[in-house]
Amino acid sequence: MKRGIQNGILLALSFFLLTAQKCSKEKYEHTENSVIEIVKTPCFGSCPEYSFKIKGNGMAEYNGKRSVELEGTHVRTFPPDTANYVFNAFVDANLWQYKNEYTEQVTDLPTTYLSFTHEGKTKRIKMYYGYPEELENLANMLQELAFSKGWQNGSE
Repeated sequence: MKRGIQNGILLALSFFLLTAQKCSKEKYEHTENSVIEIVKTPCFGSCPEYSFKIKGNGMAEYNGKRSVELEGTHVRTFPPDTANYVFNAFVDANLWQYKNEYTEQVTDLPTTYLSFTHEGKTKRIKMYYGYPEELENLANMLQELAFSKGWQNGSE
């Protein structure tokens, strides 16, 4: 009986160590030279004004300016699975297929700027009105990261 318990504990410990080792081997698929940034401008109302930048190595910077819960400059590092997911979504979206600017004669909307630097190329898109849903989905994904918990005071 005692031997069975010891074997069970040893088996559980081995499983834990193998699982922990596998998790720690997760790697960033992109480098710090790959950068995604979103900038949200203000409107006449209470639209959030902020910027958020994430690098391929998970390093991120957030700067909350107005109508946001977290104001000022903050930094954090996102884990590889999060950074890889975001960067792969941008690669898959092929931002170079989109226009550089989506605007109309509409007043008092915030402007969203999406910027993606990857493999030595940069694409910047101005999103004011009439932009494709896929761009909105990418912007919403970045906003979720920007408004997430876990930020530290300071800058990179």
